[in-house]
Parts: sequence; C-alpha cells; structure tokens
Amino acid sequence: MIIMKKASLEDAVKLLIVQYESFIIYAEKYGDFDSNPYHMTLERMHFNIKYRFGQYYKIVDEETNEIVGGIFGFELDDPKVMKIAQFYLKDTYRSKGYGQQVIEEFISRNQQVKTWYVDTILQEEYNVEFYKKVGFEIIDEEEEHEGLTFVTLIKKVK
Repeated sequence: MIIMKKASLEDAVKLLIVQYESFIIYAEKYGDFDSNPYHMTLERMHFNIKYRFGQYYKIVDEETNEIVGGIFGFELDDPKVMKIAQFYLKDTYRSKGYGQQVIEEFISRNQQVKTWYVDTILQEEYNVEFYKKVGFEIIDEEEEHEGLTFVTLIKKVK
C-alpha cells in the first residue's frame, strides 16, 4: 500500500535519487534532452517543492516508510488549469495500480482544477497508454529529434 504526503525540503535528496533512477532509462535510450527530469538539480527540486503555484507529493510505501516516487504539478496561469510536470515510481511499484491511484488522488485533491495537462514520450507506449487509461487524450505532438517525439495530453474534469 502506498500513500501520498506533501513533500518537504527534507525529502528533496531522496526524491531526486528516485527521480534519477526513474528517468535515467530515457537519457540512455534517447540521448541528452533538456527536459529530462534526470538532469534536475537539487536547487531545482527545492524550488519545485516550495513553488507557491505548485504541489509536490512524495509517494511513500506505508509498510517501509520509504519514498518510492513523487508527483509534481503546477498551475498554468489559472487555478483551474494544472500541468503534471513530474510523475515517477520506482520500477518495483509499476504495473500494480499504484500509478492510477496516485493520479486519481492528485486530481481529487484539486477539485478546483478542470483541465489537466501532461507531457510524455510518444515512443514510450506504456506511458502513453497509462495516461489514456486514466482519462487523458493526445492533443499535440512535437519532435525533439529523430526517434524522440513528445506528446501533450489533456484531461477535462467536470
């Protein structure tokens, strides 16, 4: 069982380590690209955790009290519009329904938000299908370089 708790600056190093572990595969597979959270600095993690228009949650295994992931979203010029900028889970927590649980809880904690955005890599079919499963749909594609295309997905909530 996992739970979401508000992240604090004391969580930053552990969150950064889990984020590195989660995103290194994309750096190795697609080469270097600026938007890969693998490259995030500790200073940027601190900024995100403190960002007044954002929310950063750590995902914690209730049994071990270990941080096993994180999710960060921020408002896009309007409190009713939010973008999920980072979402990651340790490999051993994937494909067990936890991701869906986190997304649904994140959305339910933000009842004021009616429009959600997220970006992912088109070539990573698992990620694209995951977001579709939780109600997002592709609205845009942008090629970063040959073999790497980002998609933007949207979810409207009533």
